[in-house]
Amino acid sequence: MLRRRLKTIPITIVMLIVVTLLAPILLAATVAVDLIRKLATGKPMMATRLLAMGWVYLAAEVGVIVVAGLQWLVSLPFGSRAADKRADWTYGLQSRWVATIMAAMRRLFGLRFDIAGEDAAGPGPVVVLFRHASIMDNLLPHAFVSAPAGLRLRWVLKKELLRDPALDIGGNRLPNYFVDRASDDPGTERARIAELGANMGARDGVLMFPEGTRFSRRRRERRMKNLASSNSELHDLLAPYAHVLPPKTGGVLALLDHGTDVVVAAHAGFEELRGIKEVWSNAPVGRTIRVSFRRYAASEIPGDIEARKRWLFSAWAWVGAEVDAMRAAG
Repeated sequence: MLRRRLKTIPITIVMLIVVTLLAPILLAATVAVDLIRKLATGKPMMATRLLAMGWVYLAAEVGVIVVAGLQWLVSLPFGSRAADKRADWTYGLQSRWVATIMAAMRRLFGLRFDIAGEDAAGPGPVVVLFRHASIMDNLLPHAFVSAPAGLRLRWVLKKELLRDPALDIGGNRLPNYFVDRASDDPGTERARIAELGANMGARDGVLMFPEGTRFSRRRRERRMKNLASSNSELHDLLAPYAHVLPPKTGGVLALLDHGTDVVVAAHAGFEELRGIKEVWSNAPVGRTIRVSFRRYAASEIPGDIEARKRWLFSAWAWVGAEVDAMRAAG
C-alpha cells in the first residue's frame, strides 16, 4: 500500500501542477482542435471540455489527498476513537468529492438527470445492484442513493481502482472491498464480499455492479453464448434485452445470505461512452440521463441457491426492459 501511494500520489500532484501551469497553452490548443473538428464534423467542443474535466478531476484528487492527510493528523489525539472519527470525516469528504465531479460533469457536458423511484433506495439495510455501462456512471450510486437516502454505502470495487489516490485513501478508510478479479481463490473473494453485508443498520447499504465490468456488445455476445450452453433457462430470461450483461452470481448470492432488501437500478444515456475514446467520439453533450430504481423486499427473495439465481436474472431482466424503455424515450 505504501509503495503504491508513494508512486500514485506524487504523479497526481505533479500532473495537476503541470496542467495548471500549461493551461493557457493547452487551452489554446484544445480550442483550435475543437474549431477544426466543428467545421469538419459539426460535433461540439470536446477537447476543451475534456481538458477542463481533467483539471477538475485532478484538483479533486489532490484535494482529497491534502484533506485526508490533515484529517489523519487531527484524529491522532482521539486514541481508540480515531478510526471512527476518520470514517465519519471520510464519508463527508467522499460526498464533497463526488459533488464536485458531478457538478463539473453537469456544467461542462450539459447533462440532465431524470430520476424515477428514488424513494425505493432507502432506508437500509439494503443491497444495491447497479448497471455499469460507462466511466461516467460510477458516481450515480452516491449521487442518487447515498446522498438523497442518507445511506453509507459499502462499495464492492475492482482492485485496479486502487491506482486512483482518492479511492485508495478514502476507500481503505471505509468498509469497502477491492476485488481481485484475477484471484485464484474466488471463494475467499466471495467471503470478503459477504462480510460487507454483516452488521448493517438503517443507514447502511452495500453497492455492487453485478455485471462485473462495463457493458459492451462483444462482452454480451460472449457471455450470452457461454450462458446458453451452461443454463438455457437463465439465458432465455435475458435474451430479449440487448443492453445488459448477464450478472455474475457469486458475490451477489453471498450478500443475499444476510436477508436484506435489494434495490436494483437501471440507467440509460451513458451508452457508447465506455472510456475516454468513446466520450471523445460520441460527444455526450446535452444528454438526458435516466435512472430508475426498484426495491425487492427480503421476503421476495428465495432461499434456495438455484431459485435465487433465477430471481437475480429476473430482476436483471427488469433492468434490461427499463433500459430499452428509456432508450426508446430518447
